Amino acid sequence: MPGRPGAPKTASTRTSGRHGAPASRGIHEGVVSVHRSGFGFVRVDRTGDTVFLPPGQVAGLLTGDRVRVKVSHDNTGRAAGRVEDILNRGVTAFLGTVETQGRSLLVHSADRRIALSCHVSAADAGSAQAGDWVIARILKYPTPGKAGTARIERRLDPDRPLELACETAIARHGLPVDFPPEVLAEAERYGEQVDPQESRHRVDLRELPLVTIDGEDARDFDDAVYAEPHEKGFRLIVAIADVSHYVRPGTALDAEARKRGTSVYFPNRVLPMLPVALSDRLCSLAPEVDRLCMVSDMILTKDGQLREARHYAAVMRSHARLTYASAHAALFAAEPAAIARLGTLLPRLRPLVDVYRALLKARRRRGALDLEGGEAKFVFDAAGRVREVSTTSRNEAHKLIEECMICANVAVAAELRRTRSGALFRVHAVPEAKKLDQMVNALAGIGVEARLPESVTTRDLRAIPDRVGDATLRGLVEQLVVRSMPQALYQGENIGHFGLALPEYAHFTSPIRRYPDLVVHRALRASIDARDPTGARYEAPELALLGEQLSALERRADEADRYVDAFLKCSYLRERVGQTFPGMITSVVEFGCFVRLDGLWVDGLLHLDALRDDEYRMDDRGTAWVGRRTRRRLELGSHLRVIVTNANPIEGLVDLELTE
Repeated sequence: MPGRPGAPKTASTRTSGRHGAPASRGIHEGVVSVHRSGFGFVRVDRTGDTVFLPPGQVAGLLTGDRVRVKVSHDNTGRAAGRVEDILNRGVTAFLGTVETQGRSLLVHSADRRIALSCHVSAADAGSAQAGDWVIARILKYPTPGKAGTARIERRLDPDRPLELACETAIARHGLPVDFPPEVLAEAERYGEQVDPQESRHRVDLRELPLVTIDGEDARDFDDAVYAEPHEKGFRLIVAIADVSHYVRPGTALDAEARKRGTSVYFPNRVLPMLPVALSDRLCSLAPEVDRLCMVSDMILTKDGQLREARHYAAVMRSHARLTYASAHAALFAAEPAAIARLGTLLPRLRPLVDVYRALLKARRRRGALDLEGGEAKFVFDAAGRVREVSTTSRNEAHKLIEECMICANVAVAAELRRTRSGALFRVHAVPEAKKLDQMVNALAGIGVEARLPESVTTRDLRAIPDRVGDATLRGLVEQLVVRSMPQALYQGENIGHFGLALPEYAHFTSPIRRYPDLVVHRALRASIDARDPTGARYEAPELALLGEQLSALERRADEADRYVDAFLKCSYLRERVGQTFPGMITSVVEFGCFVRLDGLWVDGLLHLDALRDDEYRMDDRGTAWVGRRTRRRLELGSHLRVIVTNANPIEGLVDLELTE
């Protein structure tokens, strides 16, 4: 059961050492983080610098609020912020527990960092009673000395962590769930089958053995692939669901899709960008049914260079729905049973492997980053409790599809540039010198040399993990490289994609689940035929606004996904308090260090107070804690065994102690 409000405090203070450089004087905008001790910080947009908020400025603010602050310095020279305006509330609904206060109810936030209490009237309480865990929506925000008011929207079972995690993520990030009736009606109006009249006006690819390759649980199939030998090397066809035919500018469907920005995926459910009638049915490239698609038809050389491409609207029929596991078993592992299942289709799929290997060589030649990483896979019991956590890694079938999609995205971006069509590019800027210096210093602390030139390239960063001899350190080194880089985002101005080492890149391949891809489809169609009613021309001001909004919605979805992931891992560890785990130190801070538990990819805090075998002092470089008597070094990359002493799923906190 998740930790209840008022539980004994542990050594889980996370504030110090987690913030960037102090912000300069002047007016700044950013997001608030309130500490339980009564002060706070504002993380400034873009720069990541921080503004300290003294206790008097935190009153009435909640973690996640976006504010405008004025930074000044007191007589001692210390910088501090004064809140000028609350621009946007970061918390509109929250997970809480209900208690009785006189004749009324009071709901307290379960997350102590929010520190929120709201009165609930009888009319807004529903069937909630004292002791219940609930999702509460704020009706009136609290003011200094006065509690806010809220309405109970949903009662939850605290012994069902999967449901609790997902509902809390939905509430805290304001994720839309149900579609308005007019949006559902508009989606269902298209029926369940492709319009034959529309098919007659398109290139007919129904006899071509296009196949989809996706995850085991996927239901929305965006993309299908086919390859064949060509006199210049290879012909690669990437067919993408034609969402733009159904979701037209100015419709209720379009407004709702833009509002959502992206589909959000949880372990047990999906919050789709489009209604199921489109996302799982009419748009999805299901096997053996006609589907409308947009095609990138490319010619590649044998060394993986894109030589030419044409783009057109088509009608297709997927010849098979393959999973990454089944495709890998047949195409790469040559397992007899998998080969037999594909039958006569197998020879038509083999050229995809040749294309993949050519594209992989091209990727390596240009020096693109190739960071392995993995994602958590959870096994649940009937009540939604986590019984097993493992990390899945990508096999070569994953990488085959990834390389084909990158190739199509590049081809479309080049076409948009050639036709001077305004669209959203997926851009990734060159890392800042300050971030690179921090990375180099951290790498030096674990004995990895990283000499970078004045003008750093992607190839320079890619070479760093390749030089690591210790396989157990490679994941940490890759993490440090990723930390040094800015986030990729959407914008109308093309500045290239640093991580992929590409001069131009656009997202074209997932319009069922990403609105930026739909924008690219419309721009592409307008460039092909200015009279196409499904196309659209975008001007720079609109693209700037779209890019900012859609990048923010992508971050929201990522944060919700990370919250659920951390919640479930902490829930798993909560039932294993007292157990010992191997781990590795991933960061050293002034109040201890964070340890990543092997196989779980979750960081726990080893606080100074939990280091009882010696008196520890930080070394001169600030990269290690050193035992005064034993000279034991707790530094980045150190392997050690720790005991889990506490896990708080709601706040995503894990506390650790060293084993004897």
